[in-house]
This record gives sequence, C-alpha cells and structure tokens, in this order.
Amino acid sequence: MARTDQTPLGMPQGPTLTSGRVAGGSRAGDEIDPELLALPAPPSGRRIATLTLMAMVVVASIALATSLRFDLAYFFATGQARDLGSVTAIDPATLETNTFVRVAGTPMASTTVRYQRIVTGESYVVFPLAGQRTVFVHMPESLARSGRTEFAGRLVTFGQLGARMRGVQAHLADEMGTPASAESFVVLVDESPPSYAWALGLVLLCIAFVVIDLILVLRWFRPLPNAPA
Repeated sequence: MARTDQTPLGMPQGPTLTSGRVAGGSRAGDEIDPELLALPAPPSGRRIATLTLMAMVVVASIALATSLRFDLAYFFATGQARDLGSVTAIDPATLETNTFVRVAGTPMASTTVRYQRIVTGESYVVFPLAGQRTVFVHMPESLARSGRTEFAGRLVTFGQLGARMRGVQAHLADEMGTPASAESFVVLVDESPPSYAWALGLVLLCIAFVVIDLILVLRWFRPLPNAPA
C-alpha cells in the first residue's frame, strides 16, 4: 500500500532530524556558512608578513630570555652572603661567580674609573682593592663617598658582564695600567639576589609573548574546513 505524506499542507518541508544529525550524515552544528565560504581569502602577502612578524617576536623573546639566564639563576641563589674575608687572603681559584659574597679591603683611589649610565644618568665607580689586582668593586658613586671598606654584592667577571663593562675594563687595562681582563672578578655592590626580581618578571613576559604568538598562529593560520559536496 502506498505511503501517505503526513506533512501538513502549507508547512515548509526540510531535512528530517534524527539524534541531532541532519539527513545526509552531517551534524546540524557542523554545517558551513556559504556566505563565509564566499568571502575572498586574505592576500597571501599580508599573511606571510604577519606570520613573519610574529615569528620575529617569538625569536626575539626567546633570545632575550636566554640572555637573562644568569640573572635569573642569581635571583634563585641563596640570599645569605658568603663571607670571603680580606681580599688579600682570597685564592681566585676558589671563587664561584654569580654568587652573593662579602669581601673586605681598601679601595685604591688612584685607579678608580668613573662612568655614567645614559638611561638613568646615575654615576658609578669601579676600582681594585689594595694588595691585589684580581678583584674589583663596582658601586654607585654616591656610596663610594661613605669610605666603607667592606663590600657585599654579586660576584661576576668582566666577561660575564659583556658589553656593559667592556669600556670600563679596557680603560682600567689601557689607561690605568691594571691587569683587568675578561677573567677578572667584579663585586657589584648592594646587588643581592632579591634585587633581581625584574629578571624573573622579564623572563615570564617573554614566555607569555611566545605562548600567545603560538596560539594566535594556530588559530589564524589553520586551514578552513572543506565545503561539503
């Protein structure tokens, strides 16, 4: 016997829904808007330029975070200063860089170098301690007037400071006649591990830039699903 269409007259006929699926095998929520598909694709040049810029941000962030690895390691170092005693009794072979130390000695005013930072405008002095030429002291000029003979701070080498102190090192060696080299030690006075919290914040910011850029790349540059046949 023939089947009678039970659809009331005047009602629009559409696909039969069964268990959330549209007849034809695809889910109703998975259908692609034909108007969206009809939109022109973004110019390939702009996509490439955007992707290149985002890749440069990722590379720059990783490079900056890598350059701060020693500062970050010092931030997590112990906050208790290691007392090295008199500088004249120190064996340079036993010194460990990137640590918080305390050393006693008399500044050599005749071989003091003064310089000023362009960004902050603050003046600093660098000088060796009497009785040796291996350990130098770096401190703000305002503190140098106090006449202190005990100095606590971060122990590094001129080489680890890179370009920041290269000019000072060269002036000490060439103009002052001191044996300042890349292996010479420098005590950065009043720079304790907690004072390097900025390094942690900057590294976290770099990581955030990398994560955000990667998420945007995955969202913006993933291919659109194919239109249904």
